[in-house]
Amino acid sequence: MIKLTQDTRPDKDKPLAKPNKFGYVPAWSYSTLKTFEECPYRIYISKVKRIQESFGPAAERGSNIHQEAEDFVNGKLTELPSSLSKFKTEFIKLKDLYTEGKVELEGEWAFTIDWEKTGWLNNNCWARIKLDAYVQEDKTAARVIDYKTGKKIGNEISHSQQCLLYAIAAFMRNPELEYVNSELWYLDQDQTSIMPYTREEALLFLPNIHERAIVMTTTETFDPNPSKNNCKWCSYKKGPEPQCQWGAE
Repeated sequence: MIKLTQDTRPDKDKPLAKPNKFGYVPAWSYSTLKTFEECPYRIYISKVKRIQESFGPAAERGSNIHQEAEDFVNGKLTELPSSLSKFKTEFIKLKDLYTEGKVELEGEWAFTIDWEKTGWLNNNCWARIKLDAYVQEDKTAARVIDYKTGKKIGNEISHSQQCLLYAIAAFMRNPELEYVNSELWYLDQDQTSIMPYTREEALLFLPNIHERAIVMTTTETFDPNPSKNNCKWCSYKKGPEPQCQWGAE
């Protein structure tokens, strides 16, 4: 009988690539990598030309709600803001765990090209992962929580990749961890997505994410990739003298 499966993945123990030099954007985050893979030229404008992108009211609202969540959990706000009311029970529990010293808020996790911990602004910082809350359940188990003010439907693939990256980062940061739950709290919709990972499951995907990030952090060309979907929320196509003349309507 022909065997259609493999006992082990041939790339499982493949060493991670380490380039001789980096390009114009030597560090990445999930959001920059996602944008680069959609339209490299958008990253060129924001990260190489350093022209700040304009974001709309929805993004500003999201930032304000994230700040309210942080301030409630750390005790700066004594009353739960109405924007968090659909997750009242969850935020009260999170606040209690924070008081017990089991929660890290607004974590800024930075890694070198070798996935060693480093400082957020250090010259050897290659990967940056920012999360809303990290809960240390016990010595071998943790939860990573990200608050969402956008929609769940239509973002499943992107958000699942983000959850995977959170889990990978947690495992690389803490060698004693064996289990991580990546949780997305959709604050406007009273919905959650919980994705459990073992160390072995999550790290199987590390080579793929690493290779994708290598492409972005070593490239010296940023070709535009205009499309109705890619250009829909991009502010660089707007104005009398737009930064991007390829913007699609």
